Amino acid sequence: MSTPSHAVRFARVREAAPFALPLLVFLLVLYGMLAWTVYTSLSDWQGTAPNYAFAGLKWYRFMIGLDRFWVDLDNNLRWLVLGVVPTTVLALCVAYLLEIGAVRGIEAYLRTLVLYPAAMSFVVTGTIWSWMYQADRGVLNTLLRAAGLERLTSGYTTDPATATYWLILIFVWQYLGLAVLILQASFRSVELQEMVESATLDGASAFQQLRKITIPSIRPTIIFTVLVSTIYGMQVFAEPQLFGGGGPDGVTGGKDRQFQTLTLYLYEYGFNRFEFGYASAIAWVMFAVIVIAAAVNYLFIRRIRSAS
Repeated sequence: MSTPSHAVRFARVREAAPFALPLLVFLLVLYGMLAWTVYTSLSDWQGTAPNYAFAGLKWYRFMIGLDRFWVDLDNNLRWLVLGVVPTTVLALCVAYLLEIGAVRGIEAYLRTLVLYPAAMSFVVTGTIWSWMYQADRGVLNTLLRAAGLERLTSGYTTDPATATYWLILIFVWQYLGLAVLILQASFRSVELQEMVESATLDGASAFQQLRKITIPSIRPTIIFTVLVSTIYGMQVFAEPQLFGGGGPDGVTGGKDRQFQTLTLYLYEYGFNRFEFGYASAIAWVMFAVIVIAAAVNYLFIRRIRSAS
């Protein structure tokens, strides 16, 4: 086989250049900003005027010495475990039922119903759920009273013991549709459908097909779904901000910081106190948590595939 001539290779490069150039610019901006954030987190930048004097690990040492950081990190980990895991599991079940189960006749209606929350803005979502969570005239408590179950009424987000969990419920409701859409698309690969048809002819049950064929085949998509949900979970901002921006006491950094997350922590120090060096350090801790969570998820899914 003859190798392409210089003229042919040059023509190919020229054809690919218009498509590669935007990608190159994007990568330069992306990694350039990452490098800038790293340097800023090691600088002594406090105040509106840039100050790139090297401060070493000053902000990181300061961070781990504050109780506020550990409380916010704990809240974020709750969002990851109690928000991302149920979202992925429910999305997998719903996508399976829509694509392979017995509800395919009403798939279009159910898909619209599931995807509708994902199309709504965070402000609209938070406003709707705040109406539902109101202790006196909220939808949930009103329905419970009408059903004679007044003992089950709750203060929801005004109760420090349960505030975080009711906000996590909003997160699951908001992102379930997007996760379903991603997973359902993976069910439609020709290769997977052919394997399912062969397994059906061989007498495999629906559960065996799901465990032995479907889940191992869509492992990359599950990993991607969890990664996207993890990023959203670490970046959650609107819901806790709309419901008090600091806890049921309404004070950022108050005693009951059930609403506080690392994103609100970063926002407070970066845009309220103008301590951009410290805010950059918080951003890199968030990035590290996302990378670790993604790695753990990858190893977990890989282990499941090996066991099956």
